[in-house]
Amino acid sequence: MGRYLVTGGGGFIGSKIASRLVERGDQVVVTDNLSTGAEGNVPHGVELVGLDISQAEHFNRIPTGHYDGVLHLAAQSSGEISHDNPGYDLSTNALGTLLLLDWCSKNDVPRFMYASSMAVYGLTEESPVTEDQRLDPISFYGITKQAAEHYVRYYSKHGLNTTVFRMFNVYGPGQNLENMKQGMVSIYLAFMLREEPILVKGSMERYRDFIYIDDVVSAWVTALDDPASYGKTYNLASGKKTLVKELLSGVIEAFGHDPETYPVEQGDGTPGDQFGIYADISRLTKELDWRPKVQVSEGLRRMADWAKGISARHSG
Repeated sequence: MGRYLVTGGGGFIGSKIASRLVERGDQVVVTDNLSTGAEGNVPHGVELVGLDISQAEHFNRIPTGHYDGVLHLAAQSSGEISHDNPGYDLSTNALGTLLLLDWCSKNDVPRFMYASSMAVYGLTEESPVTEDQRLDPISFYGITKQAAEHYVRYYSKHGLNTTVFRMFNVYGPGQNLENMKQGMVSIYLAFMLREEPILVKGSMERYRDFIYIDDVVSAWVTALDDPASYGKTYNLASGKKTLVKELLSGVIEAFGHDPETYPVEQGDGTPGDQFGIYADISRLTKELDWRPKVQVSEGLRRMADWAKGISARHSG
């Protein structure tokens, strides 16, 4: 049993990781500025500290005492939004990570895990990307995530046991259906909940690597306790390529409609959007003996059932 700080613990992924830690008996403190996260996502009984990691003076709000590790998921996580306000993106993702690493150093925190992104790769060839591939981000978001990785690497060389996860398209129950600028699956489901045509921004031939939330959580918790992950960077993905048009059909079908007849509209792509990317996950599977368990079809069914339940409660 340990004591952990989870930043961004009011968000989709952070809250699920915090919940898993609580379930296994760890003590958890959550920080979140609640810009996209929600207080209701925080596990019952877990202390929520309102904190903006880009503000150095906010760090004295963190409860004192020893922490066995920090799991850092707080971020501005939309590539589209990063182009609206690149300065905010820089302060939250890069400066915020640096300040947090400095806090860990000053407070003798031995373990640090960082949520990076597939956005650091930029445009890629069709073959699956490995962690050793050259990074060439094409969005402000990707640039700030790469910068933060460099800070993590620096502190790793100075005694902090770090792990970086480059996360691909995470989806599942609990994703924010109100946020129409982040999360392809949740955006498409949100259109369907409103009984509106689905707006697809960009080509139907684009492709992504979708990974279900439960598989993401299991990877984080597995790595947390495994020294084999210290100082390492991993792709966290399913390792499978899914075309946008395939995803769209799957979402519509999971929601109980006919992909041939449900209305879909195409719009312009978003700035800095990668055309296609999927991951080589062999490093993660070999070193940590982890494998994704939930296929996209099953994950979409679970998420659609959850979304329909949310809709029924609101309409009732």
